[in-house]
Amino acid sequence: MVEIRGFCGLRFDANKTGALDDVLTPPYDVIDEEERTQLAARSVYNMTHLILPESDAAESGYDRAARLFRGWIESGALRPDQTPSLYLLRQRFTGPDGAALERSAFFGLLKLPEQGERFILGHERTFDKPVQDRLALLRAAQANLEPIFVMYSDARNQLRDVLFASLDTESPLLRATTSDNVVQELWRAPCPPSLAGHFTDQTLYIADGHHRFKTACDYRDACRREAAADTMAHGCDYVMAGFVAFEEPGLKIYAAHRLLPEPLALDVAAFKEKLARYFSFQPISPDTIGMALANAHPDACVFVLRARQHGTWLLTLNEAKRAELVGNDRSPAWQALDVAVLHRGILKQILGLSDDAPL
Repeated sequence: MVEIRGFCGLRFDANKTGALDDVLTPPYDVIDEEERTQLAARSVYNMTHLILPESDAAESGYDRAARLFRGWIESGALRPDQTPSLYLLRQRFTGPDGAALERSAFFGLLKLPEQGERFILGHERTFDKPVQDRLALLRAAQANLEPIFVMYSDARNQLRDVLFASLDTESPLLRATTSDNVVQELWRAPCPPSLAGHFTDQTLYIADGHHRFKTACDYRDACRREAAADTMAHGCDYVMAGFVAFEEPGLKIYAAHRLLPEPLALDVAAFKEKLARYFSFQPISPDTIGMALANAHPDACVFVLRARQHGTWLLTLNEAKRAELVGNDRSPAWQALDVAVLHRGILKQILGLSDDAPL
Protein backbone atom coordinates (compact mmCIF):
# COMPACT_ATOMS: atom_id res chain seq x y z
CA MET A 1 0.00 0.00 0.00
CA VAL A 2 1.28 3.47 -0.92
CA GLU A 3 2.30 5.51 2.12
CA ILE A 4 3.52 9.10 1.75
CA ARG A 5 4.52 11.55 4.43
CA GLY A 6 6.04 14.99 4.66
CA PHE A 7 9.60 15.72 5.70
CA CYS A 8 11.85 18.53 6.91
CA GLY A 9 13.83 19.41 3.82
CA LEU A 10 17.18 21.16 3.60
CA ARG A 11 17.07 24.26 1.40
CA PHE A 12 19.86 26.47 0.08
CA ASP A 13 20.10 29.95 1.59
CA ALA A 14 20.86 32.29 -1.31
CA ASN A 15 22.31 34.83 1.14
CA LYS A 16 25.10 32.31 1.75
CA THR A 17 25.40 30.59 -1.62
CA GLY A 18 24.69 33.37 -4.08
CA ALA A 19 22.37 32.89 -7.05
CA LEU A 20 20.49 29.59 -6.89
CA ASP A 21 20.90 29.26 -10.67
CA ASP A 22 24.53 28.40 -9.89
CA VAL A 23 23.88 25.68 -7.31
CA LEU A 24 20.95 23.65 -8.67
CA THR A 25 21.54 21.01 -11.34
CA PRO A 26 19.80 18.43 -13.50
CA PRO A 27 19.88 14.79 -12.21
CA TYR A 28 23.31 13.24 -11.81
CA ASP A 29 22.89 10.62 -14.53
CA VAL A 30 22.31 13.12 -17.36
CA ILE A 31 25.41 15.20 -16.53
CA ASP A 32 28.45 14.24 -18.60
CA GLU A 33 32.05 14.93 -17.60
CA GLU A 34 32.30 18.22 -19.50
CA GLU A 35 29.05 19.56 -18.04
CA ARG A 36 30.08 18.41 -14.58
CA THR A 37 33.24 20.51 -14.85
CA GLN A 38 31.27 23.55 -16.02
CA LEU A 39 28.65 23.22 -13.30
CA ALA A 40 31.18 22.68 -10.52
CA ALA A 41 33.04 25.83 -11.58
CA ARG A 42 29.89 27.95 -11.16
CA SER A 43 29.84 27.69 -7.37
CA VAL A 44 31.53 25.90 -4.48
CA TYR A 45 27.96 25.04 -3.44
CA ASN A 46 26.94 23.52 -6.77
CA MET A 47 25.16 20.20 -6.22
CA THR A 48 27.62 18.36 -8.50
CA HIS A 49 30.09 18.52 -5.60
CA LEU A 50 27.69 16.23 -3.70
CA ILE A 51 25.99 14.08 -6.36
CA LEU A 52 29.09 13.62 -8.58
CA PRO A 53 31.94 14.05 -6.08
CA GLU A 54 35.57 13.92 -7.12
CA SER A 55 38.19 11.93 -5.25
CA ASP A 56 41.92 12.35 -4.75
CA ALA A 57 44.74 10.45 -3.08
CA ALA A 58 43.74 11.72 0.37
CA GLU A 59 39.96 11.37 0.25
CA SER A 60 37.34 9.33 -1.58
CA GLY A 61 34.65 11.15 -3.48
CA TYR A 62 32.01 9.79 -1.11
CA ASP A 63 33.85 11.00 1.98
CA ARG A 64 34.36 14.39 0.34
CA ALA A 65 30.65 14.68 -0.47
CA ALA A 66 29.74 13.80 3.12
CA ARG A 67 32.23 16.33 4.51
CA LEU A 68 30.97 19.09 2.23
CA PHE A 69 27.36 18.24 3.00
CA ARG A 70 27.93 18.50 6.75
CA GLY A 71 29.90 21.70 6.25
CA TRP A 72 27.14 23.34 4.24
CA ILE A 73 24.66 22.58 7.01
CA GLU A 74 26.98 23.86 9.73
CA SER A 75 27.66 27.08 7.81
CA GLY A 76 23.99 27.72 7.12
CA ALA A 77 24.33 27.36 3.36
CA LEU A 78 21.80 24.54 3.73
CA ARG A 79 19.07 25.26 6.25
CA PRO A 80 16.63 22.64 7.55
CA ASP A 81 12.92 23.40 7.66
CA GLN A 82 11.41 22.96 11.11
CA THR A 83 8.12 21.26 10.31
CA PRO A 84 7.44 18.26 8.05
CA SER A 85 5.89 19.34 4.76
CA LEU A 86 5.28 18.38 1.20
CA TYR A 87 7.26 20.39 -1.35
CA LEU A 88 5.52 21.65 -4.48
CA LEU A 89 7.52 22.20 -7.65
CA ARG A 90 6.50 23.99 -10.81
CA GLN A 91 8.77 23.67 -13.83
CA ARG A 92 8.50 25.81 -16.94
CA PHE A 93 10.40 24.74 -20.03
CA THR A 94 10.37 24.66 -23.81
CA GLY A 95 9.74 21.37 -25.60
CA PRO A 96 11.74 20.17 -28.63
CA ASP A 97 8.99 21.56 -30.88
CA GLY A 98 9.31 25.03 -29.35
CA ALA A 99 6.10 24.82 -27.32
CA ALA A 100 6.06 26.42 -23.87
CA LEU A 101 5.26 23.79 -21.24
CA GLU A 102 4.56 23.73 -17.52
CA ARG A 103 4.73 20.75 -15.14
CA SER A 104 3.74 20.53 -11.48
CA ALA A 105 4.99 17.93 -9.01
CA PHE A 106 5.06 17.37 -5.29
CA PHE A 107 7.78 15.81 -3.16
CA GLY A 108 7.36 13.64 -0.10
CA LEU A 109 8.79 10.57 1.56
CA LEU A 110 7.57 7.33 0.00
CA LYS A 111 7.60 4.17 2.12
CA LEU A 112 9.56 1.45 0.35
CA PRO A 113 7.71 -1.76 -0.53
CA GLU A 114 8.20 -4.90 1.50
CA GLN A 115 9.03 -8.25 -0.05
CA GLY A 116 6.15 -9.28 -2.30
CA GLU A 117 4.46 -5.86 -2.45
CA ARG A 118 3.88 -4.58 -5.98
CA PHE A 119 2.62 -1.02 -5.69
CA ILE A 120 5.75 0.53 -7.25
CA LEU A 121 6.65 -0.68 -10.74
CA GLY A 122 9.62 0.15 -12.94
CA HIS A 123 10.43 -0.41 -16.58
CA GLU A 124 14.24 -0.42 -16.66
CA ARG A 125 16.80 -3.02 -15.75
CA THR A 126 19.24 -1.91 -13.06
CA PHE A 127 22.96 -2.61 -13.02
CA ASP A 128 25.23 -3.34 -10.09
CA LYS A 129 27.85 -0.65 -10.69
CA PRO A 130 25.52 2.41 -10.53
CA VAL A 131 23.71 0.93 -7.51
CA GLN A 132 27.02 0.37 -5.70
CA ASP A 133 28.03 3.95 -6.51
CA ARG A 134 24.78 5.48 -5.20
CA LEU A 135 24.80 3.18 -2.17
CA ALA A 136 28.31 4.29 -1.18
CA LEU A 137 27.22 7.92 -1.51
CA LEU A 138 24.05 7.32 0.53
CA ARG A 139 25.99 5.57 3.27
CA ALA A 140 28.51 8.41 3.46
CA ALA A 141 26.09 11.35 3.32
CA GLN A 142 23.26 9.68 5.27
CA ALA A 143 20.78 11.67 3.18
CA ASN A 144 18.68 11.47 0.04
CA LEU A 145 20.48 13.97 -2.17
CA GLU A 146 18.15 13.38 -5.14
CA PRO A 147 14.61 12.03 -5.40
CA ILE A 148 13.19 9.29 -7.53
CA PHE A 149 10.48 10.35 -10.00
CA VAL A 150 7.19 8.45 -9.93
CA MET A 151 3.87 8.84 -11.72
CA TYR A 152 0.40 8.41 -10.29
CA SER A 153 -3.19 8.82 -11.43
CA ASP A 154 -5.32 11.92 -10.76
CA ALA A 155 -7.95 11.58 -13.48
CA ARG A 156 -10.38 14.05 -11.92
CA ASN A 157 -7.69 16.52 -10.78
CA GLN A 158 -8.83 16.00 -7.19
CA LEU A 159 -5.33 16.05 -5.73
CA ARG A 160 -4.14 18.74 -8.12
CA ASP A 161 -6.94 21.06 -7.02
CA VAL A 162 -5.98 20.56 -3.37
CA LEU A 163 -2.19 20.79 -3.70
CA PHE A 164 -1.52 23.29 -6.46
CA ALA A 165 -4.43 25.74 -6.24
CA SER A 166 -2.36 28.37 -4.41
CA LEU A 167 0.70 28.35 -6.69
CA ASP A 168 -0.42 31.44 -8.59
CA THR A 169 -1.39 33.39 -5.45
CA GLU A 170 1.60 32.72 -3.18
CA SER A 171 5.21 33.60 -3.82
CA PRO A 172 7.56 30.62 -4.13
CA LEU A 173 10.23 29.89 -1.55
CA LEU A 174 12.79 29.80 -4.32
CA ARG A 175 13.04 30.40 -8.03
CA ALA A 176 15.95 29.38 -10.21
CA THR A 177 16.79 28.48 -13.80
CA THR A 178 18.88 25.33 -14.09
CA SER A 179 21.51 24.69 -16.75
CA ASP A 180 18.95 22.83 -18.90
CA ASN A 181 16.98 26.11 -19.15
CA VAL A 182 14.14 24.90 -16.93
CA VAL A 183 12.63 27.50 -14.59
CA GLN A 184 12.19 25.85 -11.17
CA GLU A 185 9.84 27.26 -8.50
CA LEU A 186 9.32 25.66 -5.08
CA TRP A 187 6.64 25.98 -2.39
CA ARG A 188 5.93 24.16 0.89
CA ALA A 189 2.53 22.79 1.91
CA PRO A 190 1.15 20.61 4.71
CA CYS A 191 0.06 17.07 3.90
CA PRO A 192 -3.66 17.31 3.06
CA PRO A 193 -5.95 14.86 4.90
CA SER A 194 -7.09 13.51 1.53
CA LEU A 195 -3.59 12.43 0.49
CA ALA A 196 -3.67 8.95 2.00
CA GLY A 197 -7.13 8.21 0.62
CA HIS A 198 -6.15 9.34 -2.87
CA PHE A 199 -3.40 6.73 -3.06
CA THR A 200 -5.44 3.82 -1.71
CA ASP A 201 -5.07 0.93 -4.16
CA GLN A 202 -2.94 3.02 -6.55
CA THR A 203 0.07 1.65 -8.40
CA LEU A 204 3.01 4.01 -8.85
CA TYR A 205 5.28 3.85 -11.89
CA ILE A 206 8.92 4.90 -11.81
CA ALA A 207 9.61 7.39 -14.58
CA ASP A 208 13.21 8.04 -13.56
CA GLY A 209 15.50 6.91 -10.77
CA HIS A 210 15.43 3.12 -11.04
CA HIS A 211 18.97 2.86 -9.67
CA ARG A 212 18.19 5.29 -6.84
CA PHE A 213 15.10 3.25 -5.96
CA LYS A 214 17.10 0.00 -5.94
CA THR A 215 19.76 1.74 -3.85
CA ALA A 216 17.14 2.85 -1.29
CA CYS A 217 15.76 -0.69 -1.04
CA ASP A 218 19.23 -2.18 -0.63
CA TYR A 219 20.11 0.41 2.02
CA ARG A 220 16.88 -0.31 3.92
CA ASP A 221 17.61 -4.04 3.87
CA ALA A 222 21.18 -3.44 5.07
CA CYS A 223 19.94 -1.23 7.92
CA ARG A 224 17.64 -3.99 9.05
CA ARG A 225 20.43 -6.56 8.98
CA GLU A 226 22.85 -4.33 10.85
CA ALA A 227 20.57 -2.94 13.58
CA ALA A 228 18.20 -4.49 16.09
CA ALA A 229 14.54 -3.88 15.29
CA ASP A 230 13.96 -1.87 18.48
CA THR A 231 16.88 0.48 17.85
CA MET A 232 16.64 0.93 14.09
CA ALA A 233 16.03 4.45 12.80
CA HIS A 234 12.99 4.14 10.57
CA GLY A 235 14.19 6.82 8.15
CA CYS A 236 15.72 4.12 5.98
CA ASP A 237 12.23 2.73 5.31
CA TYR A 238 11.50 5.73 3.09
CA VAL A 239 12.90 7.35 -0.04
CA MET A 240 12.44 10.94 -1.19
CA ALA A 241 10.21 10.95 -4.26
CA GLY A 242 8.79 13.44 -6.70
CA PHE A 243 5.21 12.69 -7.80
CA VAL A 244 3.75 13.74 -11.16
CA ALA A 245 0.23 12.84 -12.29
CA PHE A 246 -0.21 11.00 -15.58
CA GLU A 247 -2.76 13.68 -16.46
CA GLU A 248 -0.33 16.56 -15.88
CA PRO A 249 -0.28 18.65 -19.11
CA GLY A 250 3.47 19.16 -18.90
CA LEU A 251 4.28 15.45 -18.55
CA LYS A 252 5.88 14.66 -21.89
CA ILE A 253 7.56 11.47 -23.08
CA TYR A 254 9.82 11.98 -26.05
CA ALA A 255 11.42 9.52 -28.42
CA ALA A 256 14.16 7.22 -27.14
CA HIS A 257 17.34 7.89 -29.13
CA ARG A 258 20.27 5.47 -29.16
CA LEU A 259 23.63 6.15 -30.81
CA LEU A 260 25.44 2.87 -31.42
CA PRO A 261 29.04 2.61 -30.17
CA GLU A 262 31.65 3.74 -32.67
CA PRO A 263 33.67 0.48 -32.82
CA LEU A 264 30.58 -1.48 -33.95
CA ALA A 265 31.23 -2.99 -37.38
CA LEU A 266 27.80 -2.82 -38.95
CA ASP A 267 26.92 -4.41 -42.28
CA VAL A 268 23.92 -2.23 -43.11
CA ALA A 269 22.55 -4.58 -45.79
CA ALA A 270 22.74 -7.61 -43.47
CA PHE A 271 21.24 -5.60 -40.62
CA LYS A 272 18.30 -4.52 -42.78
CA GLU A 273 17.77 -8.11 -43.88
CA LYS A 274 17.50 -9.25 -40.25
CA LEU A 275 15.19 -6.37 -39.41
CA ALA A 276 12.94 -7.20 -42.37
CA ARG A 277 11.86 -10.38 -40.58
CA TYR A 278 10.09 -8.21 -38.00
CA PHE A 279 9.61 -4.76 -39.56
CA SER A 280 8.30 -3.15 -42.71
CA PHE A 281 10.53 -0.45 -44.25
CA GLN A 282 9.53 2.93 -45.62
CA PRO A 283 12.31 5.11 -47.07
CA ILE A 284 12.10 8.71 -45.87
CA SER A 285 14.31 11.77 -46.05
CA PRO A 286 16.02 13.10 -42.92
CA ASP A 287 14.04 16.35 -43.02
CA THR A 288 10.70 14.48 -42.87
CA ILE A 289 11.48 12.31 -39.80
CA GLY A 290 9.22 14.33 -37.52
CA MET A 291 6.35 14.26 -40.00
CA ALA A 292 6.75 10.51 -40.59
CA LEU A 293 6.60 9.77 -36.86
CA ALA A 294 3.65 12.11 -36.35
CA ASN A 295 1.70 10.45 -39.17
CA ALA A 296 2.35 6.89 -37.96
CA HIS A 297 -0.55 4.99 -36.43
CA PRO A 298 -0.68 5.90 -32.71
CA ASP A 299 -0.78 2.23 -31.67
CA ALA A 300 2.06 1.14 -33.95
CA CYS A 301 5.59 0.44 -32.74
CA VAL A 302 7.73 2.57 -35.04
CA PHE A 303 11.39 3.57 -35.16
CA VAL A 304 13.55 5.65 -37.45
CA LEU A 305 16.77 4.04 -38.62
CA ARG A 306 19.38 6.36 -40.05
CA ALA A 307 22.61 4.90 -41.39
CA ARG A 308 25.18 7.43 -42.55
CA GLN A 309 25.78 7.27 -46.30
CA HIS A 310 23.09 4.60 -46.68
CA GLY A 311 19.73 6.19 -46.01
CA THR A 312 16.89 6.77 -43.58
CA TRP A 313 13.86 4.52 -43.04
CA LEU A 314 10.71 4.39 -40.99
CA LEU A 315 10.43 0.92 -39.40
CA THR A 316 7.03 -0.42 -38.35
CA LEU A 317 6.86 -3.58 -36.26
CA ASN A 318 4.78 -6.54 -37.40
CA GLU A 319 2.89 -7.09 -34.13
CA ALA A 320 2.54 -10.80 -34.86
CA LYS A 321 6.33 -11.00 -34.51
CA ARG A 322 6.65 -9.02 -31.24
CA ALA A 323 6.82 -12.05 -28.92
CA GLU A 324 9.38 -13.74 -31.17
CA LEU A 325 11.52 -10.60 -31.04
CA VAL A 326 11.32 -9.73 -27.31
CA GLY A 327 10.45 -13.11 -25.78
CA ASN A 328 7.66 -13.96 -23.37
CA ASP A 329 9.60 -14.24 -20.10
CA ARG A 330 8.46 -10.81 -18.88
CA SER A 331 5.04 -9.35 -18.16
CA PRO A 332 2.67 -8.44 -21.02
CA ALA A 333 3.02 -4.78 -20.00
CA TRP A 334 6.80 -4.96 -20.45
CA GLN A 335 6.50 -6.81 -23.75
CA ALA A 336 4.23 -4.03 -25.02
CA LEU A 337 6.88 -1.34 -24.47
CA ASP A 338 8.57 0.05 -27.58
CA VAL A 339 11.78 0.39 -25.59
CA ALA A 340 11.69 -3.40 -24.96
CA VAL A 341 11.57 -3.93 -28.72
CA LEU A 342 14.48 -1.54 -29.14
CA HIS A 343 16.72 -2.88 -26.37
CA ARG A 344 16.06 -6.59 -26.28
CA GLY A 345 14.87 -7.04 -29.83
CA ILE A 346 17.00 -4.80 -32.02
CA LEU A 347 20.09 -4.04 -29.94
CA LYS A 348 20.48 -7.36 -28.13
CA GLN A 349 18.92 -10.06 -30.30
CA ILE A 350 19.63 -8.68 -33.76
CA LEU A 351 22.84 -6.72 -33.18
CA GLY A 352 24.18 -8.88 -30.35
CA LEU A 353 25.02 -5.97 -28.04
CA SER A 354 25.32 -6.68 -24.31
CA ASP A 355 22.98 -5.12 -21.77
CA ASP A 356 25.71 -2.76 -20.57
CA ALA A 357 26.86 -1.59 -24.01
CA PRO A 358 27.69 2.16 -24.02
CA LEU A 359 24.76 3.71 -25.90
